[in-house]
Amino acid sequence: MEKTDRKERCLVLTLHSAYYDDSIPNWRMPSVTVGQHILVLVVQGKVAYRINHEDIGAEKGDLLYIPIGTVRSAENGEPVPHRKYSALFHHSCPPGVVPLFDNNVFTKKRISNIDYVAKRFEALHREWQEEKPMYPFIASGILQELAGIASRATEMTDISPTKWMLAEKMQRHIREHYREPLNVGEMAQLIQRSPNYAISLFKEVTGQTPVKYMQQLRIAEARNLLVGTDFTITEIADYLGFYDTSYFYKTFKKLTGLSPSAFVARREP
Repeated sequence: MEKTDRKERCLVLTLHSAYYDDSIPNWRMPSVTVGQHILVLVVQGKVAYRINHEDIGAEKGDLLYIPIGTVRSAENGEPVPHRKYSALFHHSCPPGVVPLFDNNVFTKKRISNIDYVAKRFEALHREWQEEKPMYPFIASGILQELAGIASRATEMTDISPTKWMLAEKMQRHIREHYREPLNVGEMAQLIQRSPNYAISLFKEVTGQTPVKYMQQLRIAEARNLLVGTDFTITEIADYLGFYDTSYFYKTFKKLTGLSPSAFVARREP
């Protein structure tokens, strides 16, 4: 209960401004003490930062958290101008709610799903530029998602960019073929590694096996189909590639805590 109460006391994140630096020649920022918290995603090239009098390099795939009060300067890295998104914001979250915000320290982490995170930053930047109705509410939601992604990255062990890239290739393959039987050989061939290495790497990076990841995708879609269509449970099981309905029941209950029929009954008015 205490954990839930702390989360409920976390106020909405408030966007101050959002920027997209698109290959600006001779780009540089003088040394200042920042007045807002900042999230930065580098999507191309390199940036040479100086954070609290320490030189920090950032490149494509790096997600940075620069807390309020940080002394920061920056300029283009070599050899070409960089591209990056920046979001400046305020928050009032107490300690223990969002790990990223604890201790108020600079953090740099590699992320595996850069394409998705870049799209979320792009959406945040667009909301700030266009200022359509409800944009502060929408921007706050995107900010919270990005803070969650960054917090999750800070809690994971350091993994090489190559491993992140290979794991993302396998995840993408499973997402595109999750209704089909899982073929570890195809995944291994995709990353040009052995099947045993592919499974081991996938688990190291994602914290779960390829089979469990596929099952999560299937059950997530099953939940949508159960409440959004008139498909029978047998039809859903067959559509999602389960070899029999009893196995679908078992998997659904294992991941949701409810049987498919109980899940539907709970959602009915």
